[in-house]
Amino acid sequence: MNRRVFVVLLLIASCSRPAPKRTAPAGLPSNLPTDIVNERSSLLDVARGAAIVSRTGEALLTTSAMNTIDGEIGTFWLPPPHDYPQSIVIALAAPSRIDRVGFRSLTGRHAEANHVIFATSVDGANWQPLAAMTSRRIDQAQWTNVGPADAAYLRVTIPDAAYADRDARIHSLFAHGTELTPPKNAPIDGCWSINGEAAKFAQRGSRVTGIIEQDRKPLFLAGGTNGRIWRFHWIRGNDFGFTALSVSPDGQHLSALNWHEEAIAIFTAFPWFGDRGDCAATPIRDDVPIALLRRAGRVSLFALQFDANGNLLVDASREELQSLTSIIRGVPVPLRIVAREFRQDSKRNKEIAEREIASVRAALANVDLSRVEFVAAGSDSPRHEPESDAARAIYSSVDVEVRR
Repeated sequence: MNRRVFVVLLLIASCSRPAPKRTAPAGLPSNLPTDIVNERSSLLDVARGAAIVSRTGEALLTTSAMNTIDGEIGTFWLPPPHDYPQSIVIALAAPSRIDRVGFRSLTGRHAEANHVIFATSVDGANWQPLAAMTSRRIDQAQWTNVGPADAAYLRVTIPDAAYADRDARIHSLFAHGTELTPPKNAPIDGCWSINGEAAKFAQRGSRVTGIIEQDRKPLFLAGGTNGRIWRFHWIRGNDFGFTALSVSPDGQHLSALNWHEEAIAIFTAFPWFGDRGDCAATPIRDDVPIALLRRAGRVSLFALQFDANGNLLVDASREELQSLTSIIRGVPVPLRIVAREFRQDSKRNKEIAEREIASVRAALANVDLSRVEFVAAGSDSPRHEPESDAARAIYSSVDVEVRR
């Protein structure tokens, strides 16, 4: 990689855009409800590791069941028109004892669900009824106490719409309870079919590279796990973006949110649904981090592993540390390694970021760091303010950036 390439890279990195102001999706109230804490506390959030195992259908892929677990209030699942009942099966990240379930169905276009029925399963095959709810025609989250009941899977069914001439929309699904075991974090390695396209992932420790054949123009991925979900960068020609992906505990199904460029609401995440399938024919690329530095001036080190206090787990992070070392040695311009954290309060975010930076720097003791600046940003001065737990998971990372 020569210096001329990185002069262009520096120009790219110096042109930052302010985050666009968030607006409600078309047809919804201009001011969305503010009780987002319900999405954030749900065991059915993709950021917690929940995965869509199956669904009966959707009007469009962009209004699929994935929108019920994406942590966003404004997005929604719209079943096929006038075709009921419709169901979703969701795998929890870990077997859990459920004590409350609920949903959100906004009233902006008289498109509420009328009834919502919940059932549980410990094996994904045998089901027990849990709760039947009737919509109260409100925008706020609606909950009902249950059981408690042990579950590894939840099935949610819409038997009817609130208005005969309209179709039902479910914006969010909720479950509250206690995980009985740690999340399994099932391996992603191997062959998949994602939205009908052949795909392949290669897992080495906590680091993963991958390929998805999309309309004969492959999408290449690189990333790692945070213990619950897989976080990826992707590139496809000149395009790039982020992916938050969960694998069901049995390792047979995956679901994901895929953003173009940034994981923010204005760049609506496109859903991926996957099952084990035939391998992609195109070889996996190992140069995604360097290619992304060329294109965007930054790359996240998603396969670095930390404990809850921000201390680097060196053995678990070895593959990503080798990738970071290659970047530092191979890039002939000044770099910045930045730790960001958005999942706690601002003080705690800063403390975690400081430990992350200190422990990463210590792990690079044998590398020439004369061109590298280390920054513990925490949640200060974010590039974009994350608005969902999935976005917070994406942006809570240690990044390599080209210094301006």
